[in-house]
Amino acid sequence: MLIKISASGEKLSPSHIQGKYAFFTNVILLIKNTQGKVLYVDYTTARLAQYTPPAIFHHMKYYYEVIKVQEEFAKYIGCIAKAIEDKLKPMYRNKKLECKEDVTVIVA
Repeated sequence: MLIKISASGEKLSPSHIQGKYAFFTNVILLIKNTQGKVLYVDYTTARLAQYTPPAIFHHMKYYYEVIKVQEEFAKYIGCIAKAIEDKLKPMYRNKKLECKEDVTVIVA
């Protein structure tokens, strides 16, 4: 299967996850510092309001860039997040990202 996805999304600070954003599901999160450098790539299939970042970021100032994944690609969200991580090369690698599916992801 071939999936094409953009590596950019909506910018949100953690305190602004409310309203419609709180109910987003199947999203990829780019955690960026205030200078715009990608620190970490993660994903959640639950509601965005329930997401908690890794403990290493509690002392840092950061914001999220939220990339919505279409419903038909939701089962490949781990593969998509891994491809985005490989392309953006964040400061901290997410060791939980893995892809066991036969999927080709093009990150634009």
